[in-house]
Amino acid sequence: MPDNSNSRVGQLLQVNISEDKMKAFLSFVKTDDENPVPVSANDIYYELDKAGVKYGIFTDVVNDIAGGSKRGEKILIAAGHEPIDGEETRFEFFFPTEKSLKPQIQENGRIDYKEINLVSSVEKDMLLIRKIPATSGTNGVDVRGNAILAINGKDINVALGPGVFKDVETNLLVKAGVSGVVFYNPRNNYIEVQQLYVIPGSVNYSTGNVRVNCSVVVNGDVKPGFFITTKSNVDIKGVIEVASIKCEGTLNVKDGIIGDGNQVIAVGSDIHTGYLNKATIKCGGSVYVASEIRNSFIECNDELIIMKSFGVILGGKITAANKVIAPFIGNSYSIPTEIEVGIIPKYKEQYLAKVKERSAVKSQLEEYMQKVASLSKNSADGIIDSRLAAAVKQLNEYSVKLEKINEEIEEIEKAYLNVPDPGVYVARTIFPGVTIRIKHLELEVKEEHTHVMFKIVEDEIVCLPYR
Repeated sequence: MPDNSNSRVGQLLQVNISEDKMKAFLSFVKTDDENPVPVSANDIYYELDKAGVKYGIFTDVVNDIAGGSKRGEKILIAAGHEPIDGEETRFEFFFPTEKSLKPQIQENGRIDYKEINLVSSVEKDMLLIRKIPATSGTNGVDVRGNAILAINGKDINVALGPGVFKDVETNLLVKAGVSGVVFYNPRNNYIEVQQLYVIPGSVNYSTGNVRVNCSVVVNGDVKPGFFITTKSNVDIKGVIEVASIKCEGTLNVKDGIIGDGNQVIAVGSDIHTGYLNKATIKCGGSVYVASEIRNSFIECNDELIIMKSFGVILGGKITAANKVIAPFIGNSYSIPTEIEVGIIPKYKEQYLAKVKERSAVKSQLEEYMQKVASLSKNSADGIIDSRLAAAVKQLNEYSVKLEKINEEIEEIEKAYLNVPDPGVYVARTIFPGVTIRIKHLELEVKEEHTHVMFKIVEDEIVCLPYR
């Protein structure tokens, strides 16, 4: 216990604790005493104890200060330690997890589809995934000795489907139970090994509609009126002709896709095809077309590229999140063609529905504004009758509703228009009759341009050189 000089020492020493209680500082208070009382280590510990500082005291700093004559300095005297959160489960993969590769373009402009890896083949008992377990967190402590709880790493398991199993010895290894094609969904960590479903000829009356969970290879065509549904990839050696495809992987069509405006091609990843004619496409990745797109309606969440030097986009409407690249867009006959970039297509319906709702509310608002104005003008001596009161009430309700809808649209736009640097690139010629939309802006092409690109500059679509 310190001696009777503690009352004077208490006036000299001051302990301050930071707001987060992770640091404590010792300060000397200035006094008029010409002979200040010497400060001992016990004096310092006494003041720290009074302030509630119990953990992380720097004893070497205490010893350096004790008996000294430092005044008016703010000295770090104690510090806690922050908690260290654990790491969540990680996975090491022993197979390619990418569902598609961009095509290789030869010097003659042809696409080499042999270089596109649509499926990942595995052998029985092959190691597919190694699980690296989550780690526990390490708790922290503040200067008052209170524990600060750490967050343990999240444990994540692999969901096993057919054709895979866990190694019984470690329970951390996932292996192939059969030889086949591996399919992995990163959204839910689902894995299975599927035997490839090969159709020797065409999808027609001899096969019926195809509903499978594995990759599909069709050595012929997909005939009118039929469809293929799968969670994996589809490889068509011929033509998709007025037929529907729904797959979560990659769609590869050697020849092309012909539609009638009613059949929908819905693909989770990329599309590679020779041509598109009157097709309706919804693509979660990119669309790569060898020669031409005619009178088609396409939405894709990445890019759309015409691969060959003479390729053209003519008619219809193309929507791509990031960019559209084509040698020719439109033709000399000014066929109406729409190109839209800079939006995320999956938010489009939600955005347009909300804009439509806003338009309806605005109309109602204007109607009640006119009604209120008319009733107010005709009211006698400023007396507000029941009809005017009801109209004012409706007007206020629609005003509040419109304000709320505007706020909702603003929130949707943050996601809908969240594309950093969208653009339309024309390698050769773009013709009048083409409409360019980038984000919320629109430009109608009035004259022929060659080797140009369209970008947003200072909130305006501009035409720039492109080589």
